[in-house]
Amino acid sequence: MSGSARSSSAGRARSAAVAAVRPRAAAGAFRVQRASSRAAARRSAVCVHAVLNVTDDTFDEEVLKSPVPVLVDFWANWCGPCRLMHPMMDWAEKEYGSALKVVKVEADGNTATIEKYKVYGLPCFILFKDGQEVEGSHSEGAMSKKALTEYLQRNLGLAPAATKA
Repeated sequence: MSGSARSSSAGRARSAAVAAVRPRAAAGAFRVQRASSRAAARRSAVCVHAVLNVTDDTFDEEVLKSPVPVLVDFWANWCGPCRLMHPMMDWAEKEYGSALKVVKVEADGNTATIEKYKVYGLPCFILFKDGQEVEGSHSEGAMSKKALTEYLQRNLGLAPAATKA
């Protein structure tokens, strides 16, 4: 048997093996996806608070006119550190409860707000209280839960609900 005949028959055998495995893998992936969808639905049913997405059009109403301090997370889909901070924003929204409102502004679609508050790096966090930016609260870059807690304590005097009392 020549070298090319051997490699083509080996290629056909490999293709057949892959085809035989692929349907099982796809079905398994579907089952996992369905299970994770159910878990996500359970989590969303339990969560009362949710981080609000704000745009240029809704920024004044949701942030500047808020009766409670607001933590604004400027982010983008393509930004890896921004995606790392998503769970932290959910945590802050739940942990600080009615003492703090957490909102997110997607940088690519809301250039007016980005320019107004001089956001040059992502993720960027700015605190607002009584319709004004809290002086010294402009922070760029991802942070740990401990750093976020210290940031909120330093700029607003807020402590997590678990450590109050």
